[in-house]
Amino acid sequence: MEWIQRKYILLLSNTLERFTERNGAFNFRCPLCGDSKKNKSKARGYFLKRNGKYHYMCHNCEENRTVDNFLKELNPMLFQEYKLEVMKEFSQQNNTIFGDSLPDVPVIPKPVMLGSKPLKELKAISQLHQDHKAAKYIWGRAIPANLHYKIFYVENGYEWARKWLPEKFTLEWKGKDPRVVLPLVGADNKCYGAIARSIGANVNQRYLKLNWANETGFVYGLDAIDKEDKVYVMEGQFDSLFIPNSIAVGSMAFDLVKQHLPEENTVIVLDNEPRSKFTVNQMKKAVDKGYKVCVWPSHIKEKDINDMILSGIPAHDLKVIIDTNTHSGLKAKLAISAWQII
Repeated sequence: MEWIQRKYILLLSNTLERFTERNGAFNFRCPLCGDSKKNKSKARGYFLKRNGKYHYMCHNCEENRTVDNFLKELNPMLFQEYKLEVMKEFSQQNNTIFGDSLPDVPVIPKPVMLGSKPLKELKAISQLHQDHKAAKYIWGRAIPANLHYKIFYVENGYEWARKWLPEKFTLEWKGKDPRVVLPLVGADNKCYGAIARSIGANVNQRYLKLNWANETGFVYGLDAIDKEDKVYVMEGQFDSLFIPNSIAVGSMAFDLVKQHLPEENTVIVLDNEPRSKFTVNQMKKAVDKGYKVCVWPSHIKEKDINDMILSGIPAHDLKVIIDTNTHSGLKAKLAISAWQII
């Protein structure tokens, strides 16, 4: 029970201000009372462990909650997953199977993307034990916990890909091929494909690209953006998970970007590779096509956004850095020229 409670507290942590873990306790600004309005640094909400279970208390409003009630109030969908996992764990420990006696858990519809046949046989990272190799990999990349339900795991990635697209994946694959799977979901919330990223060592094909319909190309994240607001176009799928209203295109296909997004609201954010002729040319090409581009400042040394996050730069600071270093037209070309000789 303790590890399940800990897992779901961490899954909720991305929505809790000033969340930290210290000596087995979790501390954050209380979302029930809002904590101090005058002092935003105050954090008086705590999950404390007692007798192998976590319990919530606030030193400001003096509210007390079980993990169940806290999740139910703050995130009903996460609460549903939590209850089902608790029941499954209890069933396994007691060698019983729940039938008609299952507690009545309110049914909250899941996005259509989770019902796509190729994904039905896979488990989301949020459903895995914290010690599972895929869960460790995703936590190690610092992917926000509230997005773990959108990432899946497959033990034999190439075999799985071949099952669904035998005409594309024709090789015989020997041995295991563990991968995390990122669904390609359109603005209509339907899944049209997936990117299967290897988490194993010594793999020739780091990415397997599956597309069982052509509506999105290989654009990742179209289901979660507001096209009326500024949209950031990244190279890496993981990178797009840290900056709000972002998509990922992989190798930058500008015709594909244009197909889905208006030029005036789009910012191209390529990797920080000033020595790469390909990256520099792609940036210049983006400017020529009328896009705004982010030209990374000289004090940023990491290659991509995920590496920047892992180096300790907070996501909100990265967004500010991107916005303050976004240029277009002649100003962008001058910034690129200075950037490539850093």
